[in-house]
Amino acid sequence: MSDFVLFCAILLEHLLYDFHWQGNFIAENKGKRPFLLFVHCLTWALLIWITGHIMAGWNGWIFILLISTHTTSDAWKSQQPKDDEHFYQIYIDQLIHLTSLLLAILWGAK
Repeated sequence: MSDFVLFCAILLEHLLYDFHWQGNFIAENKGKRPFLLFVHCLTWALLIWITGHIMAGWNGWIFILLISTHTTSDAWKSQQPKDDEHFYQIYIDQLIHLTSLLLAILWGAK
């Protein structure tokens, strides 16, 4: 399996899950309710990790990388002001997510 195909697959999953499938309720409340943040990050990391495990044989350490970076980034972003002046923070959040996906591919390579 090529790393490019794997990256395209997990990038698509990330974009769908982090924007579309997450839903407004979780997006608006995960900063107020730690359980919602945990559920979102756990299910996101599981989805990405299962794909990487099936396609490239990722081990459990990659799951730890994914859930820890996603939780840290989303917890930080959810505590930031939500106005036009701070819109750039979504780019920082997404850069962290993309970096973690790339690291997962690099570290998960056999």
